[in-house]
Amino acid sequence: MARQRFDIGSKWLLHNQGRGALFIGGLENVRSTEPMPGEIVQNRRYPDGLLQAFLGNDSKPHHVLIEIATYPERRALMQALDDLTLAYSALGHLPELLMFVLRPKGKLRISGEHAIQSKLGISRLEVAWRVVELWTLPAERFLAEGDVGIMPWVPLMRMGGKPEPLLERCAERIEKEAQPKDRTDMLVISQVMAKLRFPGLDLTNFFGGQKIMIESPLWTQWRAEAQQGDILELLKDRFGPVPRDVIKLLSAVDNEKKLRKLNVLASKCADLDAFREAIQG
Repeated sequence: MARQRFDIGSKWLLHNQGRGALFIGGLENVRSTEPMPGEIVQNRRYPDGLLQAFLGNDSKPHHVLIEIATYPERRALMQALDDLTLAYSALGHLPELLMFVLRPKGKLRISGEHAIQSKLGISRLEVAWRVVELWTLPAERFLAEGDVGIMPWVPLMRMGGKPEPLLERCAERIEKEAQPKDRTDMLVISQVMAKLRFPGLDLTNFFGGQKIMIESPLWTQWRAEAQQGDILELLKDRFGPVPRDVIKLLSAVDNEKKLRKLNVLASKCADLDAFREAIQG
């Protein structure tokens, strides 16, 4: 569930605070951003975010793909290639790609370039993109210069001293400057990001702890999607690939009590048709 929290939280930030993410990624003079629909050709999806960014005095938007990686992983190289080639096919031009890596792990670093070659060596496909390693960025600078949308990312950045004063300042800025509709979710995301960076630190005094999570619609979404994921894994283990219509029906269920019942059913139902009928019933 932890990785899922980072994914959902990151997507929320991109859709609601995209301008801040682009600032962290080194794009300057960003006037505004707009998230684009996630659906793409052939039932595929864009990565964590596809933004239209209006820069400087440009009248037309620039398309920026965002990919979030909790840790450096080799599969991120193929993911970047897939993102760019698929988006190029759908958009008709090559977008920018920013890949945010949240935390280091081992010695692997993502270089920001990847190439593949056909078996006979006649064809070659090569892509490049910008990698942003959050732990290398100076937290103090972004805390001072960035807008409030950046605050949930700051706990992952490089700090010169004890984290508590900086985390407190992050929370204070969210409390004072975030829109009321966004404030609770931003505190929750900040708490999750800080927990990734400081797993042993009590964050209750900074971001509200369990109480603020219970109040957050985003936390409710996390819980529902985690339960949906568990159910899908059960169905996949028992019956193989799960049909898209069943996935779509399940994704529409967010009632915790019903999801618990469906979890039990997934382990006992005779087949996928029986499970499908139960969701629709």
